[in-house]
Amino acid sequence: MAVADARQVSEAEAAEAVARYRLNGFALVQFTPEECGEDTVEHLAQALELGEPFVPPLYTKAGYASPRVSSISAPEVQEDSRHPHFETTVGQDLHCDGTLQDIGVIKSAVLLCCSQGAEGGESFVFNAHAAFAELLDTDPAAARALTSPGVLVRRATFNGSDEANRGPAFAVIGDRLVCRYCVDATDRWETSAVDDPVAAGRGLEFLRSARQEGSPYSLRFTLAEGQAIVMDNTRISHGRSKYRDGPGRRRRLLRSLHLRHPGGG
Repeated sequence: MAVADARQVSEAEAAEAVARYRLNGFALVQFTPEECGEDTVEHLAQALELGEPFVPPLYTKAGYASPRVSSISAPEVQEDSRHPHFETTVGQDLHCDGTLQDIGVIKSAVLLCCSQGAEGGESFVFNAHAAFAELLDTDPAAARALTSPGVLVRRATFNGSDEANRGPAFAVIGDRLVCRYCVDATDRWETSAVDDPVAAGRGLEFLRSARQEGSPYSLRFTLAEGQAIVMDNTRISHGRSKYRDGPGRRRRLLRSLHLRHPGGG
């Protein structure tokens, strides 16, 4: 959906974005590239009632002051990086944002493309919520195994940290199924930690198949300049392919995290 001005998102435009988010687990919003900036992200978040951007405690350790809206862009001269995914051109496999936060804490995320690189940088999303619902219907034991505490271990590699969060990959919180399917380089599955490791293995194999390209649960696309994606961090997992910058073509995205869903939910 196209929005002319991030500072003046109409009630109808906001309602359409919320409806798409609730239906699909994400919504795409197109601005004019000239308007791209941190203010664009914050104006959009305000219009969608996402609340203030959330800065994980990890981002403020050891005196590091992270902005509320993070910039994702590789430096022109590659040096030691504080963030192994924000400041490099490497790809990133499927994950949910908030490595050290417990499952369900970070409810939504906004990614805004300010400029594209010369090549690559394709985005992909996986509807883990819908895939897990099918697994629950066809193999309940495998689904239950993935709700076991400690089955998924997520380790931080940013800002000098090696802390880890151990928890379930799927859980029911309140009346909602909440997902945190992550298979990036810093994520580890410990099927030996559950009562039925064989069932857990079946569940992971089902999800591995369900996330492949061509699956109805998987979607690949390239964010255009001036295009933002508002994602449900409790329903879908997302990632990107590696990319290459070129003269006058440096990829730059902006990201904010939120403790609410669009519409204030």
